[in-house]
Amino acid sequence: YLSDFVDDILVSEPIYDYTLFDIYTEKVTQTSIIDALENKYNLVSARKLQGLVHFQNAIQQPVQRWFGYREGYSTQLVNVFIKELEISRNILDPFSGSGTTLLSARNNNLQSYGIEINPLSVLVSTAENESYNKTDVSELKKLIKDLINIQIDSKIRETEFELASKVFNFDILQSLLFLKDWHYFIDNEKVKNLFFMSWLSIVESVSNVKKEGNGIKYKHRKRTPSGYIELDRVEWENSVFPTNKFDFVKSKITQNLQNILFDIENCYGNIEKKPIIYNQDCLELDKFFDKEIQLTFYSPPYCNCFDYFEIHKVELWLGEFVKNRDDLRKLRNTGFRSNTNSLKFKSIDYKNENLEKLIGLFDISKLWDKNIVNVVRGYFDDTYTLLKKIYNSTEKNGYVGIVVGNSAYTGVIIPSDLIIAEIAEEIGFKVNAIYITRHLTTSSQQRKELEPLKSYLRESIVLLQK
Repeated sequence: YLSDFVDDILVSEPIYDYTLFDIYTEKVTQTSIIDALENKYNLVSARKLQGLVHFQNAIQQPVQRWFGYREGYSTQLVNVFIKELEISRNILDPFSGSGTTLLSARNNNLQSYGIEINPLSVLVSTAENESYNKTDVSELKKLIKDLINIQIDSKIRETEFELASKVFNFDILQSLLFLKDWHYFIDNEKVKNLFFMSWLSIVESVSNVKKEGNGIKYKHRKRTPSGYIELDRVEWENSVFPTNKFDFVKSKITQNLQNILFDIENCYGNIEKKPIIYNQDCLELDKFFDKEIQLTFYSPPYCNCFDYFEIHKVELWLGEFVKNRDDLRKLRNTGFRSNTNSLKFKSIDYKNENLEKLIGLFDISKLWDKNIVNVVRGYFDDTYTLLKKIYNSTEKNGYVGIVVGNSAYTGVIIPSDLIIAEIAEEIGFKVNAIYITRHLTTSSQQRKELEPLKSYLRESIVLLQK
């Protein structure tokens, strides 16, 4: 089945002909390290999978469209591997996010387990993978009707979110807070979760900010050739948002709830195998999980200093998943060390020789934060810890599929797919293949410098077997 998505087996070839001069240059040092790793493994071109490894197309799919989770991938991607590997038993996703792997498992009538530290993601994956009966559907229909007819009161509501007055127009913020209060009176817990998820799903679209890069940016700041300019906020809000702010907010939630209702009634798939989701740190897997798994399929945070809590901080604060800065700090300090906010002073015990060689090529003076060196080391230390625990939970001949992207710092490639493969081999896994799905872009500052190495900057699926 997977052969339908595979283009060809790749043979690693050096980018340069090694001359006496080139052999001492940094780029050749990089290529010699990476090429030596590539020659150890079965690299497969799988460009037909590139549309499935990101959420761009998934957002149009039933159920997955309920919440625009930009870090997700398509259920179709998981389906490919379930069918190819003839999976018939338990599936695990230690970074379950919005629940894509769990949704795919359920649609294939397989029992699945998800682990996720972000409480926002736990809400989304729980709602998307819930079992809804006729009573739930009937109450959801009544909720939609009530929502259409409801009118806002005159009470002024407050929030603990310190940036709320900057992030939202006043009337929009009051509309959001009123509807959040209103949803507490919904008796049906499953319908209440659907409403709250829908409420959270529209927060960005009705706000003054957008997710961009590694954080949020104000929409009324415009980029010009000479830099950013800030438009008058009141004028910008008046030009973008309609006069009736409450109806504007209400209509967006209503539309999302109507999509949810349609999906539940028409294309919700098999619901017998409801997944079990743990709001826990996957690095503590062995302390709360004791099931034997046939397939683990997941996408970890990438080693690119991307802070997944930062881009969701508006939803986390407004949804009261975090009540203060300490709560947010604790979340950031739990789980994978993939950015400078997550170092948590934990020791680095695992060392990889090839990784250390590549880190040794960093131009420290060009790093925007000198802690990045330990972010990279900590990332693969956590990778080793997790894979070791996954190995112990994997049944004999079971599989692990990891969707991962390579990254670059100061012109030096960090080939995460290859280093993960090497770590997995050390633990005892066999590396079946590395499926290269697409090439990635990098910052404009690094683009020219990385031109001769761009083939290494890619998104791959590492397939392991016990």
